[in-house]
Amino acid sequence: MWKLFTKPVRKPKLDVRILRKNDISLLPLDGRWNNLFKNTEKTTDILKCEERIKELLKQQSSLIAELEEIQVRKKKCMQSIIKLTPDAFDNNSEEAKKQMQLCQKEIKRINERKREIEANLNNIPGLLNEVNLQLLEYTIELVYVKIRSNQKRVEELEKLIEETRTKLKEYISEKELLAEEGSETYSYFHDLLGAEELEKLDRIFFGKKKRKL
Repeated sequence: MWKLFTKPVRKPKLDVRILRKNDISLLPLDGRWNNLFKNTEKTTDILKCEERIKELLKQQSSLIAELEEIQVRKKKCMQSIIKLTPDAFDNNSEEAKKQMQLCQKEIKRINERKREIEANLNNIPGLLNEVNLQLLEYTIELVYVKIRSNQKRVEELEKLIEETRTKLKEYISEKELLAEEGSETYSYFHDLLGAEELEKLDRIFFGKKKRKL
């Protein structure tokens, strides 16, 4: 049976600088990391970290898309202001001035949102590193417990294999001894009684014409 060490495993504490030093990628996007769980069930903590990383990446993607979208809107507002300027100031058009004011307010809102988006985008890499580090710790804790268990099982199997190898040698030796003894005995009675009498004995004792040597 598989047995785990009863000695408690000390939980690993990793320095976030490891991520920078070793350039550790986001684990859920790493094929080799995913392969660790082909035959191992992920813990609740690992699943939560993995989901959190996916959420942050989704949020990052959404913010980038929104930033691109509002920059397009800002550009359109600025172009509208340029087009409205002649009517607003040369022709003193109140409607043009009103539209320009609306565009300016929209640009102000866009700038404020842009600052919010950029602040959030600046925070996401740090959050990703933090969760990724937690995920790495949980992964190490799970995988190394399994490695310890595997090593224990390997030792048990090595012992069983050696015992089986010894038994196999004993069985082979016994088989060869018995076969040799049977062959010598059969050969003796063949010479003593003759083939015809031996076939009679074979039919009586073995139910066939000729016994297997």
